[in-house]
Amino acid sequence: MGIMKKLLKKILNLLPLSNLILFESRPDFSDNTKAVFDEMVRRGYNKKYRFVWLLSNETVDCSCIADIGNVSAIKRNNKSKLDKLKYLYVLLRAKLIIGCNDFVPKQLAKQKYIHLAHGCALKKTEYYRLPDYIDCVVTISDYMKKYDAINYNCPESKFIVTGYPRCDDLFVQTDIKALFTHPFDKIIIWLPTFRQSIRNGGCQHSSISFPIIDDVEKAERLNCYCRDNNTLIIVKIHPNQDMSLINTLELSNLLFVKDDFFLEKGITLYQFMGNCDALISDYSSVYYDYLLCDKPIGLCWEDFEDYNSRVGFTVNPQFILAGGEKLYHYDDLTQFISEVAENIDNLAAKRNVIKKTVYQDTDNCSTKRVVNIIDSLLKK
Repeated sequence: MGIMKKLLKKILNLLPLSNLILFESRPDFSDNTKAVFDEMVRRGYNKKYRFVWLLSNETVDCSCIADIGNVSAIKRNNKSKLDKLKYLYVLLRAKLIIGCNDFVPKQLAKQKYIHLAHGCALKKTEYYRLPDYIDCVVTISDYMKKYDAINYNCPESKFIVTGYPRCDDLFVQTDIKALFTHPFDKIIIWLPTFRQSIRNGGCQHSSISFPIIDDVEKAERLNCYCRDNNTLIIVKIHPNQDMSLINTLELSNLLFVKDDFFLEKGITLYQFMGNCDALISDYSSVYYDYLLCDKPIGLCWEDFEDYNSRVGFTVNPQFILAGGEKLYHYDDLTQFISEVAENIDNLAAKRNVIKKTVYQDTDNCSTKRVVNIIDSLLKK
């Protein structure tokens, strides 16, 4: 395969690039890349360019692209030699690569590559490095450039300020309460970062597995509290998180869900999140995204010192994360839920200060700005 690859690369390097654009995201058909893909389809780019999604999940449902002309998908983890050659062929022929999570191996210098990122700098990622072959990376402001550059181990000049395309969905008004058979006064989305991974050799970023409700008894207690306050909490589990200490529970007001939950509801995660009444998170960059919603944020803080000593932060967490209520214990969590139920928002002013600091644009036009950049890349 090595000799075949070199030969194919030499031959195709002599030819003009094809009108082919590759898309990557994890999960497949999601995140910033999917928002950009949808906008490019709306503008009719797929009439001139062939669109190919590079898939990581062998069993992913491709129905979302079935009725779109000139769009196909190919598995990245191909096993047969023929499939490997097909994958290599699209890598070598693509004029542009658009991704937001993994780094697709760019083959030729004349190809263009825009990385849409997976979130702004917060915690340290010293192991992360942006490949030199990537032309540009999106971020949310000049203020965040320097921190993103540190996390990506690359120069600030690589970054373009557009905002994240997925965040446009935060502005889409949807009655999410109608998605459930039981009526709730309030719905809170809980997006914890992973602490003890099921991937990467089982790395541990904290001595605890899950914040505050780390066993069945606490989860059941919280469910009762939410039921009494007519509040629903949706816990979106991080794909890397080891959840072995909390079994898959069937509770009325505390639901542990994965990505397919939102697919089944016919809504994106960010559309759902934007219509929730509050966010619970911790050391996740989703905090930046939710600042755009101007709604209460609770941050699970019980293992902050432990997490800081093991992972650390690129930014000053005491300033950047000052817009979130710190939740150290179970009682702090229930107090936050009560305040959301009573429409109490103690940190609105602080969140606004931080939002103005870290954001250049706070509108719903990030996707359009990115596609305008892509248009200029395609013309070069």
